[in-house]
Amino acid sequence: MQKTVLAGFDIGTSKLRCIIFNKNGSIIKSFDEKTPLIKKKDGYYNPVNDLYKLSLKVLKKTFHFANKNKLIVKGISISSVGEAGVIIDKNNKPLMDIIPWYDQRTSETKEKYLKKNISDIIYNNTGLNDDHFYSVYKILWIKKNYPKIYSKIFKWLPVNDYIAMKLTGNISTDYSQAMRTNLFDLKKLKWSNKMIKLFQIKPNILPEIINAGEKKGFINSQIKKYLSLNYDCVIGSGGHDHFVGVYGLGGFKNNTIVDSLGSAEAVTVSTNRIIKNKELKNSKFISGVFKTKHKVYNYLVGSILTSGLIINWFINNFNIKNYNELNRLLKKTGDKNILFFPQFEYSHTPINSKKSKGFITGIDRTTTKGDIYKSILEGLSFDTKHILNFLEIKTKIKISKIICSGGSVKNKEWIKIKSNILNKDIFIDERIENVSLGSAILAGLASGVYKNESDAFKNIKSSLLVIKKNNVRARYYKNVYKKYINSIKELNRINQIL
Repeated sequence: MQKTVLAGFDIGTSKLRCIIFNKNGSIIKSFDEKTPLIKKKDGYYNPVNDLYKLSLKVLKKTFHFANKNKLIVKGISISSVGEAGVIIDKNNKPLMDIIPWYDQRTSETKEKYLKKNISDIIYNNTGLNDDHFYSVYKILWIKKNYPKIYSKIFKWLPVNDYIAMKLTGNISTDYSQAMRTNLFDLKKLKWSNKMIKLFQIKPNILPEIINAGEKKGFINSQIKKYLSLNYDCVIGSGGHDHFVGVYGLGGFKNNTIVDSLGSAEAVTVSTNRIIKNKELKNSKFISGVFKTKHKVYNYLVGSILTSGLIINWFINNFNIKNYNELNRLLKKTGDKNILFFPQFEYSHTPINSKKSKGFITGIDRTTTKGDIYKSILEGLSFDTKHILNFLEIKTKIKISKIICSGGSVKNKEWIKIKSNILNKDIFIDERIENVSLGSAILAGLASGVYKNESDAFKNIKSSLLVIKKNNVRARYYKNVYKKYINSIKELNRINQIL
């Protein structure tokens, strides 16, 4: 007897991943490939054609497994990193490779516009801060450096929506991805004529905006043949990976923080309305929206853009072989007066410094690799606490529950340190792949497997594990955190000098 299942496809910074789930949200099988990255003379790119071929490869493995095990994949939704996109011509052909979301070549483009004192205009209309990685700056960079290519643009599509277009022919995006362009009106929930005019972008290159979990279409006949697929499979609208992940955890709930831990870290709190003010703007908080057919979810998010990336930096530069070695290093450490400031390349919310560099203090001849690694985990956790404290003070939101999700929750020692520093028990998603789960839930809505969101979340079984705080360690870290925060202003002054 054949069994109905759903699939969530996540196109991330480091991996493309498609996971088959049953209707209760349990993982049946996962397939992945490394996200391709190449270097050209003007910077790094994700090659579009390679990305598409690898996506098909992952899907082929997915459907081969499903067919072999008598599983019917009723629907797939695709989510991806934000800000990055594919520009296509009128024949839906890509015009150039993808500028990664984190790429810094757009900094100069951004600075040119901020000289016009438009930071407040951007925030008041879009809810976004003045960072350089939003889609509009990538489009403007193309306009300046490749004007002939810009003139041929038919549409700008976020990466997930480009792959969905290749599978179905549908050209659209969702609200959470539209948010990350800097061209979206947060209040009116549509493309902003004011922002389009301000940045002098051709308005017709922006796609239709639809709800997350809306049906985009069926996989077309040509690809069905390639995938050995003999039934119709719905492709549903996904969204920005961080917020699809929050959605999948049921994290858009009052007084709940979802700390999404990957290459970057996003700390998201649900709000019952749009909250914007000068203090939040100046502290680099973003106001945003995630919208389905059934509900509009407003949120505030703070970002630690060099989170898991710092741990990878440590692994690569200190010749660490695997995560077991990291855990062994921690066992040989004690409490030393070492502070590590992990603001590599970007300042972290609520710090807002144009010149941000990493910094370590307190080392001596007795300092070991383990001491440095522990100080990294502490520094990242102090930055998370900084975000939470600021949110509670400035918004009066009382945080009662913290859920940590994403690939980095496998690093249990980090989560233990984080729990003690935050002085709260932490719930972690044992499934880890909450973005793929959120995508699968959206696929279930698009394909009619779930009647509505209430039905979906009644079916999804919780898999949250509690990491309990240690009160003795929490008291110790309370004092260390004070030193850390008091040092940040001085560190910013040093960065300005350097």
